[in-house]
Amino acid sequence: MNLRTLRTSWIIVVALMGVFARPSDCSATGVPIDGFLPFVGITLTNEFDNSGLVFTPVARTSPAANANYLGYGSPVAPVAEIALLDTGAAVSLLTSASDEAFNIDGPYPNRPSGGFRGSLTIGIGGAAGVVEVPVNDPLGLYVAGLQARTNTGGALTLETTALNGQTNTSVATLPSESTLPNILGLPFASQYATRIRNSLPQVFELDGETVRTPAVDFQPLGSGGLGITHKAQLYLQYVPGGISAPAYIFDITSVLGGGTLWDNPQAPTIVQGGHFINATVLNNDDSLSSRFFLDTGASVTVLSTFKALELGFDVTLDEPEFTISITGSGGSVDDVPGFFVDQLTIPALGGNLVVNNLPVIVLDITDVSNPGNIVDGIIGTNVFHGRDIVIDPNPSVGAGGNSPGLYFSNPVTTESNWISTTPTQSWSTATNWSANALPGYLSVANLRSVSGGGQESRIVSGTHAEAFEVNVSSAVSGEQMTLAIASGAKLTTFTGTNVEEGGQLLLENGTLDTQYVDLRGGGTLAGTGIIRTGSGSIPGQVENVGGTLSPGFGTGSTTFGQLEIEGRYASNSTATLAIDLGGLTAGSLYDQLVVDGGAAMRGALQVKLASGYEPLIGSSFEIVTATENIGGEFDLLNLPTSYRWQVDYNEFNLTLSVIGIGGDYNSDGRVDSADYSVWRDSLGSTHLAADGDNSGIVDAGDYAIWRSNFGRVAASGSLANSQGQVPEPATLVLFAAGFVLIAAAKRALRQS
Repeated sequence: MNLRTLRTSWIIVVALMGVFARPSDCSATGVPIDGFLPFVGITLTNEFDNSGLVFTPVARTSPAANANYLGYGSPVAPVAEIALLDTGAAVSLLTSASDEAFNIDGPYPNRPSGGFRGSLTIGIGGAAGVVEVPVNDPLGLYVAGLQARTNTGGALTLETTALNGQTNTSVATLPSESTLPNILGLPFASQYATRIRNSLPQVFELDGETVRTPAVDFQPLGSGGLGITHKAQLYLQYVPGGISAPAYIFDITSVLGGGTLWDNPQAPTIVQGGHFINATVLNNDDSLSSRFFLDTGASVTVLSTFKALELGFDVTLDEPEFTISITGSGGSVDDVPGFFVDQLTIPALGGNLVVNNLPVIVLDITDVSNPGNIVDGIIGTNVFHGRDIVIDPNPSVGAGGNSPGLYFSNPVTTESNWISTTPTQSWSTATNWSANALPGYLSVANLRSVSGGGQESRIVSGTHAEAFEVNVSSAVSGEQMTLAIASGAKLTTFTGTNVEEGGQLLLENGTLDTQYVDLRGGGTLAGTGIIRTGSGSIPGQVENVGGTLSPGFGTGSTTFGQLEIEGRYASNSTATLAIDLGGLTAGSLYDQLVVDGGAAMRGALQVKLASGYEPLIGSSFEIVTATENIGGEFDLLNLPTSYRWQVDYNEFNLTLSVIGIGGDYNSDGRVDSADYSVWRDSLGSTHLAADGDNSGIVDAGDYAIWRSNFGRVAASGSLANSQGQVPEPATLVLFAAGFVLIAAAKRALRQS
């Protein structure tokens, strides 16, 4: 085992960057790409054993009577911070902000060094590379699920009677530039049976962010399924000759020089290994049976490149069905390819877990139980969408209790279907739902139109609606089902919001608070307001897989709007961003998409001018802004042909500018026969000036633009008519025929 670099194999999905369409038989309401994120609250104490050769943590149900919580002042009330429960992490990690909140540097009484800061560093490796982190001195680490929070606002506080912990444990601190949250790793989880309950969803505000997490609690090893009967075998695999129980590595040089075991560890408390389970994956006629890494810090399921090849996916040759960006300990990796497999089965006592149409990404991850090799794959939390699980890594059946196992429940959610047949009804009327009750955080709310003429479910001002998941679509061909969120109204979901064929999500200055939005199959997301995504400090995304995102209130509308996304926005080659222009003021006179995060642009940009609006040459419209990088480019520009346009892809904004009038291919401010000559001489080429329809090639469509604008003049910011002779269509036909003959002649020469 290399003590200088620990492989954490930790990965979470943070953005869909250029999502490609699912197979036609799949829908957004299947297994999500992004699974749940199990968060807990952590607090630290000054408990460590300095009495002898003790460098392993001891599990405790509560701090000792003489223990003090870390923080500022002495003694202090417990300082609590949120951490991601990550069984794929070999160590537990603090953010630099939490390190400061816990006052790791001290000073503290009876600490010769003043605080708990060590002097050595170590490399922490994961899916995105390696980062160097300082190793802290051993202390007490206590944890409770966020269902044990006692605060209703402000700083997080925990019910101390719910705490479980371990003393004499060393954690490391992430650098300030890291985007990772606090991590509660396997060294803690290996000493407990961990229960994660989606049946007790926790949704609350903290530091201006919405936290969505299952309830989490820790029970003694050997507790079994705690009422859950489905049990898959759990394999405890550790580095051969390495550490099979959590321990920090003391600095032998310091000890021999008169130092102590509890000062300046060489490595933090680690478990160099991991938990694995068996699974079988089917795709078309291919089958793969293997042992997969179980990682609660991975919200997406992973296959290695060669295991994906066994299932028919060659990442070097095949276009992915979606791509994502991931964040690990060493940073981010973009454009990770993803595919949909037909089925994954986890064999289990009491009935197998079978998941259909499962999204997986393809990425090689170091096998922490066999360094130098990679794992066949990772089972992410999206596999257990809507279920409770218990992970019981009991290391010894002979000591009593159950054998190691992963327990999973049946789905804990219920279906709540829209049944009203009237055109417009309130979401908040119980009789409009099949359960004769309003949806809650355990309800999958299905808004499918049930009568002709189109329907609308309205969340009216002053209402805060809730659901586990929301699905909007039309069951009637050619009709539209709309979910409208009015000004002063809010919809909060525990997981995602899916808008499919015939569905429309319309914000009327309202707020959607959701883990992610999945837009596909021609569904529409429109209006003005705020879409908050993600959980806690981990951002989510609006995934435009094959629908239309339309800030404002519809293409060609004179009611413009600004749609804000807190998180990320990603689109694919079949997606559309629709923008209406009516003036030079963003939000009030033209549509704008504002992204508090990153954005990935693909698909079509569709722009329309409001009736009667004629922008001046040189007018510029900032149609997209982002606080992080904007990547990609549109595949198709569907722009008004009465003007010539320029799209500028900048780092933090996307700008659309009017650079001329349509058909003015020589840029002299008028459309006349000279422009015809430019078009004629450029026919068949990619001449940018003469490609007025942005098709990528100069063709007959550009002639039609020139002809329809013939005689227009740009003068003093206005357009006027002039006289001129338009060549007859026969000229075009003859020239085109000649072009074909020339091309044929060239082919003949090449063949000779």
